[in-house]
Amino acid sequence: MRESHFDPADNELLGRIKKMPVFDAMDADMLPEVLGRAMVRRYGAGEAVITEGDADRIVYFLVSGSCAVSVDGTDVNTLSTPGDVFGEMGFIEHKARSATVTAQTPTTCLTLDGAVIERMKGVETLAAQALFHRVFAEILAARVRHANARLLTLENELETLSVQRITF
Repeated sequence: MRESHFDPADNELLGRIKKMPVFDAMDADMLPEVLGRAMVRRYGAGEAVITEGDADRIVYFLVSGSCAVSVDGTDVNTLSTPGDVFGEMGFIEHKARSATVTAQTPTTCLTLDGAVIERMKGVETLAAQALFHRVFAEILAARVRHANARLLTLENELETLSVQRITF
């Protein structure tokens, strides 16, 4: 992994970031304040971005590339859309990572450390925290809806298998 501070003169990267939902919702004063605390991380294919069980408060915004998400060694998702967010649970609840995220291709992420955001001064701190928490709540709600749909599918499959087994 290579890490560097976000460079506001990098117009290509800045343009990509401004298109991401969390950042395009920020006002012109807040965006430079938040991005001034951001880091850019670049990963090679096969490199771990997040490791299940590790603890930190960093949230990741996918700029380019694709990543596999796995839990207990089982692939559960792929992240490949610029603006995909991961690591938000650690940002919110300060607990061990619940999944491993591995770069499948060369991958670039913008990262923010929750502890750094909390050190911002004044109204910007509260506004940034509120915005991030709102976006993270939307992401988590979508994941719960997806998990519920998957659970219903699995319950139906289990019911079908149970009925088939009884009729033998």
